[in-house]
Amino acid sequence: MRLGNTSMWRLLFSALIWLGLHASAIAEVRSIDWLELIPAEELKEMESQPIVDHNGSPIAPDYSNSHPVLTMNDVEGRIPGYIVPISVTEENTISEFFVVPYFGACIHVPPPPPNQIIYVKPDKPIEMTEIWAAYWIEGTLKLENQANSLGQSSYSMELSSVTPWEG
Repeated sequence: MRLGNTSMWRLLFSALIWLGLHASAIAEVRSIDWLELIPAEELKEMESQPIVDHNGSPIAPDYSNSHPVLTMNDVEGRIPGYIVPISVTEENTISEFFVVPYFGACIHVPPPPPNQIIYVKPDKPIEMTEIWAAYWIEGTLKLENQANSLGQSSYSMELSSVTPWEG
């Protein structure tokens, strides 16, 4: 069997090397589900709680002592959520924010448990977002407690990107 044109083989070999070097960039980014951030025993307890309405009946349980999932530290991926600005610059960009699983979280009482809030302080402020729109927040999760008047988080994220959510 004859191997054929040497230039064709070189081109094929080069293409295979390029694909190998860029395989991680081609691979899809891991999607993180909000429920992955809640320990199994806490999730089971939360599922057995009655639904709370805005009149406070029944009284909402206190989840301020919730715990993070230790194996989620240093997980790279993306999570869909809503941006709650914490600090806004004079240029009207966001220099710190929380990411929450549903619209209005941290504004309505009670706020989500700390393991359902992610704190982000980007290296460079991001453009002001539409707070009623969902976004994909991509980066590396870290176990880190943060608290302010809007809420308390069990996680932070080293931000790679923020993109509008399309579903």
